[in-house]
Parts: sequence; structure tokens; C-alpha cells
Amino acid sequence: MKIVKIIPKTNFHTYLHSDTLWGNLVYAYKLLYGETALENLLENYLKGDIPFVVSSVFPYEIIKNGTEEILYYFPKPLLGGETIKAESPEDMTIIKEFKSIRFVEQRIFEEYLNGNLDDKSLFDRFKLFMIEENKKKEEKNENVIKENKFRYLKNITSIYNLHNSIDRMSGSTLRAESRGQLYWEDEYAFGNEMGLFFLAEISELDKFEALLRLLSHIGIGGNRSIGKGSFEFEIKEHEFNLPSECNAYVSLSLYHPSKDELENLASKNANLFYDISTRIGFVGKDFNNIAQEKNPVNCFTEGSTFFVKEKLKGCLVKTAKINQQKDVYSNYLFFGVKCNLR
Repeated sequence: MKIVKIIPKTNFHTYLHSDTLWGNLVYAYKLLYGETALENLLENYLKGDIPFVVSSVFPYEIIKNGTEEILYYFPKPLLGGETIKAESPEDMTIIKEFKSIRFVEQRIFEEYLNGNLDDKSLFDRFKLFMIEENKKKEEKNENVIKENKFRYLKNITSIYNLHNSIDRMSGSTLRAESRGQLYWEDEYAFGNEMGLFFLAEISELDKFEALLRLLSHIGIGGNRSIGKGSFEFEIKEHEFNLPSECNAYVSLSLYHPSKDELENLASKNANLFYDISTRIGFVGKDFNNIAQEKNPVNCFTEGSTFFVKEKLKGCLVKTAKINQQKDVYSNYLFFGVKCNLR
């Protein structure tokens, strides 16, 4: 398994879920190797000969305490279990903060994978930390804080930038209905201590690196033409501390099951805990003469857990046609890790 560390050089207009990330990589493949090579690539996917499969993009943080440490954050697994109840008014605030947690550091993620943690036990740890942390300095027990502290992130939030529409004839600000045309767009900003990463399983590393090199120059995601989505990257080996026994899988990508998998998941033999996302995108002008809306796809989100013994596969989904002839596919192959959940 490879980890691809993305060091942003500019803001990103698009958050890169696995389907969007894969679409950008496939676009780069078309630019580098041509239309025929792209068709062959897709044919391999449809035959089950997978050239590469990717997770969604997640955040990392650089921690500087004398030495530099990189903390990778993963989605907190979705689990059913004992309801967390408030025992005091102060608990309500703590529960609200706990429920906002979207990403946890790899150490905590691996404790979930190995069955050492679930939401109730993590909340108990979180509560002890918060109570101690909120005490006056002279009353704090630093040992309790150190034992129970862990790093987490809430949903990655975007910022808003103000733009104005340009009149292409005059080069000045476009005016309509006797006023200027201003609009807001959201994008994702990263300081010197934050970045993004994704995981990948790759059959031909050299070709995959070539795709990333191209995207690092031309940009990835939306608003590439105005400099958004530029980055540098590093590719390294990555391993999780995984259990020897497996009773489930946690998804690190968006996942749409094949027909056979859906029937199995719908049976009483499979327990699953999940969120559903409806993905609606566009076929860009790079593939079509005009931007074209794709058909919506319902899929399981990152962090969804599936109590199955065998690794899931997922599928490519036909979401549009170019000029009513060529099929457009979106990627919902499963990228996940095995675990022994409570």
C-alpha cells in the first residue's frame, strides 16, 4: 500500500473524494497517453484487472515538538453501540464536541481497527480529558491529561473568496441590470502545518507517478485555469497496525456495491453502519463539447463499516454519455482496511 502525501502550493477549489480524485487521474492519463490508451485502461477496470485504486483524500498535520512529526488523520469508524447519555449539564457540551469529531489520528484509528476502542470507550477517555483540561491550572492533573489526550479534527471547512465577473469585450467588470456582478466561491486553504494525503494500491508505479507529476503542474480539481489545486507530492510505503483476525472492513473511499454485493449486504447475515452520500457531478469540457451533468449515484461514505469476512470490491458506474456515444464512468471501487471491531 502506498501513501501519497500532497503538499498544497495553492488553495484547492474541490475536496477530493475518491471518485473525484480518480476522475482527475484518469483525465491525466488521457492527456499523457491518448484516447485509445484511456479506453484500454477502462476496459481493464471492467474486466477486474485494476490498474490502481485510491482512497479519498484526508488531512495530515505537522507537529513540531523539538522534532517534526506527521500525524495522518483517518475517518472515525461509524459504529452502532451503547447510546452516550449526559449525566450533567456539562456533559451536554462534551457530547456535542465529541459528536463533531470526523477524523482521528492514526493511533486512535488503529485502536478502533484492533477492537481496543469503540465510541463509548473513546468518549469516556475524551470526557476525562475535557474535565481535567477545563480545570484551573493549579488543579489540573497532567498525568490524566497525557493519558487521555488524542488529536482529532472536525469536518474540513472551506473559506469563501469574493470574485467579480469580467466583461470579455471590454476587460472591465461585467455589469448587468445596472450593477456589477460579484459572487462568492468556496475553497480549501492549508497553512504550512497542514496538508492532504491519500492511500493507493498501484500496479504500475512509474505510470502513476507520471499522472501525479502532470496534475501537480496543471492543478487538480476545479479552477485550475486560475491557479487552484497546484501541489507537490511524495509517495511512500504505508502500513497499518492491523489485527490478525478480521470480522469487518472500514471504508476509506466512497463505495457503491456491485449487484451481488448489494444482495449480500442486504441480507440478515451482514451488519453494517454507514452514512449515504448522493454524488452528482459534471462531465467537463475536457471530455465533452459542453459541461454535462452526470446521473446521481448513491454510495456509502468514508468511515462506513461492514461486518463481512471478505474484502468488498465495488464497481465503476456509468454516469453519462459523451455525445450520446461513449460511456462515462465514475469510480466507486472499495478501498478499505480489515479490522476486528467491537
